[in-house]
Amino acid sequence: MKRDILEHILWSLSVDRSAKEKFKEDPEKFLMRFPLDAEDRKMILEFDVNGMQKNGVNPMLTLGYWTAMSPDRRVSSYNRKLGSDSNFSASIKG
Repeated sequence: MKRDILEHILWSLSVDRSAKEKFKEDPEKFLMRFPLDAEDRKMILEFDVNGMQKNGVNPMLTLGYWTAMSPDRRVSSYNRKLGSDSNFSASIKG
């Protein structure tokens, strides 16, 4: 299932130092190990946390991925990326 694969990847990128390093070196090559379609890869590469949550990915995993891997790790940026139309959130509002 798509959600399960995305969640596994986000979890790995949040907690596994080796996965983080491989992703930073070559994100496309890292993602080739997983059965992802172009849309899935795009969501991960563009840090589309809103899109991932709309596909059922756990909000805590998207927040962990954001804070571990995003070029801009600020929670305020994460909230903007979620967008005002999001019904999901794992961050502190304010």
